[in-house]
Amino acid sequence: MDERQYILRSGEGPWTVISDDWHEEGGRNGGRFVAFSDPAHRSEVLGLAGWDLTKGDGAPGFSQHYENDEWVTTYERNSAGPYIEPLIIVQQFHGVVPSRYLINQEFSLLMRLWEEPVTGNFYAILYDGSKELAIKVEGKRISIRTPLLRRYQAARQLDLLLFTDSVQYVDTDFDADEFEYMREEDHVENGDSVIFFGIGDGVIARRAVFSRLLGKRVLPPPPQEDSGIWPWEREDDNYPEFIIGEDQNGREVRCTCDHEKLANYFGANPEAPHYLTPVFFRREVLQRYYDDPGLYRVEDGRLTCAAMWSVQIDNANPDVVMVFLGDIGRDIPNSHRDHWRAYNVAPLQGMSETTFRRSFLAQFADSPNPEHVFKNAYLSAQKAWLATWGWPLYREATGLDAQLIDRIRIPLNDTDAEFESQMLALAKLLVDLLNEKAVAAGLPKVNGEKGIDKFGRFLASVGYAEVDRDVALLRQIQTIRSRISAHTSGAGGLSFLASQLDGMSKPEFVKELMRRATQMLGDLEVLETPA
Repeated sequence: MDERQYILRSGEGPWTVISDDWHEEGGRNGGRFVAFSDPAHRSEVLGLAGWDLTKGDGAPGFSQHYENDEWVTTYERNSAGPYIEPLIIVQQFHGVVPSRYLINQEFSLLMRLWEEPVTGNFYAILYDGSKELAIKVEGKRISIRTPLLRRYQAARQLDLLLFTDSVQYVDTDFDADEFEYMREEDHVENGDSVIFFGIGDGVIARRAVFSRLLGKRVLPPPPQEDSGIWPWEREDDNYPEFIIGEDQNGREVRCTCDHEKLANYFGANPEAPHYLTPVFFRREVLQRYYDDPGLYRVEDGRLTCAAMWSVQIDNANPDVVMVFLGDIGRDIPNSHRDHWRAYNVAPLQGMSETTFRRSFLAQFADSPNPEHVFKNAYLSAQKAWLATWGWPLYREATGLDAQLIDRIRIPLNDTDAEFESQMLALAKLLVDLLNEKAVAAGLPKVNGEKGIDKFGRFLASVGYAEVDRDVALLRQIQTIRSRISAHTSGAGGLSFLASQLDGMSKPEFVKELMRRATQMLGDLEVLETPA
């Protein structure tokens, strides 16, 4: 696309360039920039092709004018003037330190943008907790998602000004006057763009002429309701149907998850299925949430996304996940519902007793899920050990392992990858993070002794009754991690795994390890110091 066509179509693609500079070999240079303006001045803006705001303008400062025989000084929040508003302010330090490109703070706040400190890119933080690239920085070129720009225009009811300045030098024996017929004075094209095209003599050192194409497109704002900002949020119209049962012929019965179309205890929609109809899912539905513990938290009875949203779930049953039909439509964001639908299964069982007691009887009820019981036992043992012994049984996980206790789970499926990841997590929590320094502090030193051996000697020294049982468990977990999770290949590795599983599925095996670890942690929790 040539520069003239670029000017006439700027602001139409998925990305809009809001700042750029180029200086190329062969004598081509130029730049692009943007600004906002009051629509009341549109005719004035379209009167000249020149930029109404240049890079470096728009910062606060002082202005002066002469009035009544004296200078009057006024502080100006925006040096560009009362009807021009910058999207970007270039803060220049004239070579002392690099210049900075600052995004208009009002734009950043209104459109919920977060700056990634390493790249300088900006991300829109969406209401479902996801991040969407909004402004990308590629050297001197800065681009913004066009829909975001247009939504801000709609909210503020401002015109968008898109500037282009392109200069091309050409070696020639002719003077610029020979090309005067090509000159175009400022004129409006397509009703929304103003163009100037001029020819001039080049540098003295060589025979050259240059052409300059100066252009500006003015895009009026969309209607304010198109901003998508309260009270004009986009309507949630994605309420897929979920399986809620089977008819007498074995065919699936489905129903919308739109909570406003369901029955409730206040008499709404009496012919519709109830808001509290249980909907069941394969456990793999939680994979995306477990794997992003910095954003999501899967807890006993609840799935949470930072402080953005949360939904009650029934995960007390280690084989399925249940969510109430109305909660899917009310509490799970629009963008996640199709993900859940992909894992929807027919209700082959009821909700767990834990959820029934919590939701319908308003009773406190512990989850029997071995995953939840293990996590509670781990944290409880840590707290008790610190109180009893004065030091934690396990060191705090840091770095990439900081949310290890949140990520660990009964494998969501029978795949090798899922099994290996959970065996690694179990080994880190129960073996690698053992507080070896504190454990060995009062023991005679044994050269080459590993953590599990130190722990066994310590437990024996304080009269613990289950040393052999617990050391055997830790060794088994460590050995499996070493031989399986470390990708031992060949028939030997497969044979070893088969001997460990002993006919169990991988999820059932990890479940059993968690039960044994829970028993160990419970016994350690009540272990007292020797008299």
